Amino acid sequence: MPLGLSDPLPPLRQALEAVPVEQDGKPLFLLRDLEDLTREGLALSPGGMALAAMLDGRRSASELVGLYAKSTGHFLKAEEVLDLVNRLEQALLLETPEVARRRQVLLREFLESPVRKAVFQGLAYPREPLELSGVLGRFFQDPKGPGKEAASKPLAPPPLGLVSPHIDLNRGGPAYAWAYQALSESSPPDAVVALGVSHMSPNSPWAMTRKSYETPYGALSVHEGLYQEIRACLWYDPADDEWAHRTEHSLEFQALWLRYLWRERTPPWVPILCSSFERFCPDKPPSGVPTVEEAILGIAERLKKRVAAGERLLILAGVDLSHYGPRFGDEEEITPEVEKRVEAEDRRSLEHALRLEAEEFYLSVVSGG
Repeated sequence: MPLGLSDPLPPLRQALEAVPVEQDGKPLFLLRDLEDLTREGLALSPGGMALAAMLDGRRSASELVGLYAKSTGHFLKAEEVLDLVNRLEQALLLETPEVARRRQVLLREFLESPVRKAVFQGLAYPREPLELSGVLGRFFQDPKGPGKEAASKPLAPPPLGLVSPHIDLNRGGPAYAWAYQALSESSPPDAVVALGVSHMSPNSPWAMTRKSYETPYGALSVHEGLYQEIRACLWYDPADDEWAHRTEHSLEFQALWLRYLWRERTPPWVPILCSSFERFCPDKPPSGVPTVEEAILGIAERLKKRVAAGERLLILAGVDLSHYGPRFGDEEEITPEVEKRVEAEDRRSLEHALRLEAEEFYLSVVSGG
């Protein structure tokens, strides 16, 4: 039924990304769906983006006309507001009954599937293995890359840990090549414990899945024994927020690189998505929260026992450094001076990490430097 001028309008969905772009020299915002309920984006003018942000599920078209005029100094007709709402609704970018039904269907399909499908193949990287190998291989010789190919005869034992980016390949490919070229110098471990950022920030501190991660080179299976040992250290079921794995790229890209590097020799892994800890400890490190600290110590103890028994484990972190600028909600434009300041803050945080100062590292991140 068509909405009237005094009816509350549906709210804008929360799991969206507003990406600044230009078209014909004009600034626009491209709204993209982080839940992957739709792969069709919608470009809005700055004014349209400002209006869309006012959709909170309570305001009517008539109320938005007044609020928009007060906020921007520009006047709209209520019919223009409804026209934008209609476009957003058709693009599945508003919280509507249709979106809720689609979310439930996709969630059910994910939970019933034995594998975690490679949702970004054909979008962020080629679907066909030979073409994909060409793309990934070129990053090693990129001017910003390591300048040498992945080692064909690994001689060293696997390292205890590896830190890799999780940014999209178009921008971060050479940085991935630095990490995985170093890893190629060693033989595969017996298992990988992979920690990735969960951009959806579920309630669980760590969200786990027993589903194999699909890649163009074959699926990366889960180490059942390690999964159960880590699960036993937690005070909740880590599969409660398993849905966070469905569209998260931070571990999909690691699975892709691991299978590219080791193919059929790739060991099983335990993929763990890490949510935000700031809800538990906004101004102190997680070690101050007993349940979190006991879980971390318990997991560490079990991993140490495996290593002491001769098992070779790799702890892999799919992480990025600071995200800064208008694209990420900052009002300040990126300038050479801003870049230097952000880089300095990142380097200070990394110094804590290199010195294994976990608490200082955490506080440097949540404080923004």
